[in-house]
Amino acid sequence: MKKYIGILIFAAFALTACKDGFLDKTPLDKLSEDAVFNSDALAESYVNALYTVLPDPYQEGNVGCITDEGYFRYGGTSTRYIASGFMDPDNVMYSNEGGQAHNTRTTILNIWNRTYQWIYRMNYFLSYIQEHETALTEEGKTRLMGEVHFLRAWSYFLLIQRYAGVPLITKPHSLDDDFVVTRANFDDCVDFILGELDTAYDLLPGKDKCAKGRINKDIVLALRSRLTLVAASPLFNDPAHPQGSIFRGAYSADKWKRAFDAAKAIVDRADVDGAYSLDDTYDGFWKDVDSPELIWAKYFIATSDADDNYTKKAQLLYTAEYFNGWEAFHPTQAAQIDFEMVNGKKWFEEGSGYDEKHPYKNRDPRFYYCIAAPFYPYAYCDKDGAAREDALLLYYQYDGMTRADFLLSTNPEEPGYSSKAKHTASGNHGGLELYKWYIPTSYISESQTGTLLYPWFRLAEMYLNLAEAAYRLGDEATCRAYINKIRRRPDVMMPEVTETGDNLWDRLVNERRVELYAETFRYFDLRRWKMADFYENVPLASAKTMVLANGAQMDTIYRVARLYDPARNNTNYYWGNTPASKTYHYSGYTSDPRYDKPIEYIVTYKWLGKEYTIDYGDCILNQNPTPRYFPEDGRNYLMPIPRNEITKSGSNLVQNPGYPE
Repeated sequence: MKKYIGILIFAAFALTACKDGFLDKTPLDKLSEDAVFNSDALAESYVNALYTVLPDPYQEGNVGCITDEGYFRYGGTSTRYIASGFMDPDNVMYSNEGGQAHNTRTTILNIWNRTYQWIYRMNYFLSYIQEHETALTEEGKTRLMGEVHFLRAWSYFLLIQRYAGVPLITKPHSLDDDFVVTRANFDDCVDFILGELDTAYDLLPGKDKCAKGRINKDIVLALRSRLTLVAASPLFNDPAHPQGSIFRGAYSADKWKRAFDAAKAIVDRADVDGAYSLDDTYDGFWKDVDSPELIWAKYFIATSDADDNYTKKAQLLYTAEYFNGWEAFHPTQAAQIDFEMVNGKKWFEEGSGYDEKHPYKNRDPRFYYCIAAPFYPYAYCDKDGAAREDALLLYYQYDGMTRADFLLSTNPEEPGYSSKAKHTASGNHGGLELYKWYIPTSYISESQTGTLLYPWFRLAEMYLNLAEAAYRLGDEATCRAYINKIRRRPDVMMPEVTETGDNLWDRLVNERRVELYAETFRYFDLRRWKMADFYENVPLASAKTMVLANGAQMDTIYRVARLYDPARNNTNYYWGNTPASKTYHYSGYTSDPRYDKPIEYIVTYKWLGKEYTIDYGDCILNQNPTPRYFPEDGRNYLMPIPRNEITKSGSNLVQNPGYPE
């Protein structure tokens, strides 16, 4: 019988969670240590709960909705205030802490308080085991200590990825202890985490001796790869700021060699030892719990009788076919632009084969796995369990209006709610849906999720980590080889990358964008590369599809981003070249000093050595979500430390740059 740590976690969570668990009802020093630390089963339950230190990203306020990947229509206090540049030390606090952030529509970005609560529990476990004789079996004790050392490393990695240097607390201090909390330098934090990973690796068993979902040696290697890649990246390893500090490491080009070696160690487990391989299908790593691509995943149970915040949210990421459009992740036009055509060119490149009337046709096959577009078929399962297939009806229908009438009209009357228009009857629908994570054979309801797993680490990421480190070291052949491994997945088979120099970097950035779409990487990638100031200021735009019925003939018109051409007949634009657009502001924000100039809807992209000016003017710009805005001072490259944490420290914690103390 297969064992799944995900199922155990939810059972253990009922015992040890912060809110209702016995650890909070009775102080730890009043518990019977004989009951917990002298039983392999109870000690394992304690550790199982520690696995939830970071909730899975299947939340209503998904991290991808703070990037140019997507948006959450109802995310005013979970995503939109961050995406719009309003994040500060006060509003990142949850409302139950006196702040403005939604308590349950969490973005898993402000994790400071939560993570240190779990670190306390990890410290308690390790201290007790090290200082007391127990009746635990030697095998059980060794394995559980290895898991906790890894989870403490994982916790500190999650913190420094968001905040840079943080306090390193390794003892379970009691309320009576008098100690000063200060932030350690970034490099010291990285070294501490690497030490924890070394210890964990020595204590943990190999993959073949672990239950599915439990931490093993390979998972340690995978985190080492992600950690060293982040630490080597420009945000934290900047030659313009060579001195180490709380906010960044001391610059060293050797950090890329460390990242390369770390990535190669886990990649060799696949390419040399045969422990992993890319799945034959792109959707295999979320549809198959036995996918050979999975290195570490969280596994779900179908029903959700346990904690609402951790088991009921997955279905909210699914297409608006469910819940009348109540969705938590809505793809942007900016995201679809970067999915290449099947010939490897972007749609705006000469020779791409792009068809304006069918803008989502002939794309990289991963596009159709990730994003549901108008008229493209999708399969689904109804509540009776019957399998069905239909076409996604993300369009408006205008009976009797001609193409010329539509193009000349600056504000055509939108249709009423109907079966054909139901997905776009709301003015804040973007004309696309998230398709990734969707499992057509599983019915979705409020009390049941068809989601099987969330992959924390998978092989494709490790290939891309190795490719990036190789590129930074000047080994372009290795970089291309590992990008192309991913592009040659049997059901993807995109043309091989052949570029060099800066053009190869463009390919690498784009490959991570596409391959890892909607997996929370984009937020952190754009920050560690220091590229968020461009991509997160691209306008939030949607592209509705208008179907004109002229007798028996159907004429499809898409409002989509276009390649800008100054000589273009202005009457072909619905919005872009109208006088009103020159002074356009998003409603509700005209009084804010950051919006004292029109939102830019014409954006110049650099791609493979050329510049392309993309006009979002034909898109719908006045959606409900507030505009994207990445502050010019760059403060949002790091999260602010919550105000209550600064206060509790007696102002010993130094705030991140750009935020008020």
